[in-house]
Amino acid sequence: MGMDYIALDKSLARGVISPVYLFFGEETYLRDRYLARFLALIPEEVRDFNTDIVDGRDVEIEAVINMATTLPFMSERRLVVVKNADFFKTRRKTQVENGPDTEGKTNKDLPEDREDHGEKGTTVDNTVLAYLESPPASTCLIFCTDSVDKKRRIYKMLEKKGQVVEFSSFKGRSLNEWIEHRARQLGKVIEPAAVAGLVTAVGSSLQHLSTELEKLACCSGQEKITAADVGQMVGKTVELSIFELVDAVGERNHQKAIKMAREMAFLGEPVIKILFMVARQFRLLMRVKGFQEQGYTGSQLAGKMQVHPFVTQKCIKQAKNFTLPELKSAMEKILSADADIKNGRQEAILALELLIISLCEKK
Repeated sequence: MGMDYIALDKSLARGVISPVYLFFGEETYLRDRYLARFLALIPEEVRDFNTDIVDGRDVEIEAVINMATTLPFMSERRLVVVKNADFFKTRRKTQVENGPDTEGKTNKDLPEDREDHGEKGTTVDNTVLAYLESPPASTCLIFCTDSVDKKRRIYKMLEKKGQVVEFSSFKGRSLNEWIEHRARQLGKVIEPAAVAGLVTAVGSSLQHLSTELEKLACCSGQEKITAADVGQMVGKTVELSIFELVDAVGERNHQKAIKMAREMAFLGEPVIKILFMVARQFRLLMRVKGFQEQGYTGSQLAGKMQVHPFVTQKCIKQAKNFTLPELKSAMEKILSADADIKNGRQEAILALELLIISLCEKK
């Protein structure tokens, strides 16, 4: 059956360990944290004898099954982790497109579960399916992959016999909840304004957020992490600096905006990346204007934007400084500056500064 990381957390806390797991999704930081927790279940003194971590692209499935069926040594269980378990993904047909199979049918004629994935693919599937029929309780086998095909038989069988855990990227409320959850793990409570400030300063990377939360928990002398703590202790990301740069452009303060652009470039940010982030921000402002013209406001607008609510609020505020024609003109100027840099017509930093001056002009 399927579960999220919170359900997995509760399961581990109760000591309930499934013999087989499938971890999938793009949020590898969170996945790796839980892999470390499974590794800690094996006593350290015998861990080397009872742990195998392999790459599914480099090892044959028969070898994996041999590892999983080996009895543990002086331990309650063994742990076998298969990273890059690509055999859970959608497979490409290896036969010639629409070529006949052994029964004279084409690939298009085959039912979904019987699509020919090649001899090796069929062997892998059958081997995994046979193991899933009766996985030994003395082994915890974990398959890891970034994506899965939920229609495939091996996925459905693993979902039935074991546990499927999705580690998808967090956005909006789910990201806020994870930050609050991580703060509690560190013995702290984080106020909503601090959560918003942290996301704006750091972005949505759980790796970076966790690092900053650990720093805040260590340095804060109080039980609660406040927005002031975040402002004092968390460094700015490019995204936050771009917010401030666009604020300066909206104020038509080209001196302040150029100063900020120079600081970012001095700290090692490529000019082309700064330009890309400026373009992204102006595109967000155009979307805000467009949705507002359609009658969306407040939480409805945040849902349509599909970004963190704090980012939406910043964009709503910034959009007031520009008309829609000004935003469209700004995008044309950004594209022109990008072309000038890439074609060598202007030095990168000069092109960026001239762009900022042009964006600050009041029409």
